[in-house]
Amino acid sequence: MLSRIMLKNLPIRLIDDCRTRRIAELLIVVCLLSMADLLFTVWAQLFTPFYELNPVARGFLQHNTFFPLVVMKVALTGIGAGIFWRLRSYWRTELALWLVVAVYVLLTIRWNLYTVEAMLLTGVY
Repeated sequence: MLSRIMLKNLPIRLIDDCRTRRIAELLIVVCLLSMADLLFTVWAQLFTPFYELNPVARGFLQHNTFFPLVVMKVALTGIGAGIFWRLRSYWRTELALWLVVAVYVLLTIRWNLYTVEAMLLTGVY
């Protein structure tokens, strides 16, 4: 009973029906994690023995051409965000966006492990 009263009086509801706000927040998270992935990719290319799994990005990195890689990453993230924003009224869009965020979080965890391994190889850590 008390918990119902307390939850009812919270100024910000934790779970609500505002899909547009949730989509906007998820898109911000995707954009931030995407740019972090880009920074880690460039860092790894410059300072570690790095093999890029994305064949298009690998082609740019083999020639040390970072500008086209940055343009491609920003453009594809922007196009994807635009598609998600346009379709924001559908529940499947939100589900798909949650899956994209989950994949990016897993990728960020992998980057964390990679940087620790790189530091151990160099004796910095």
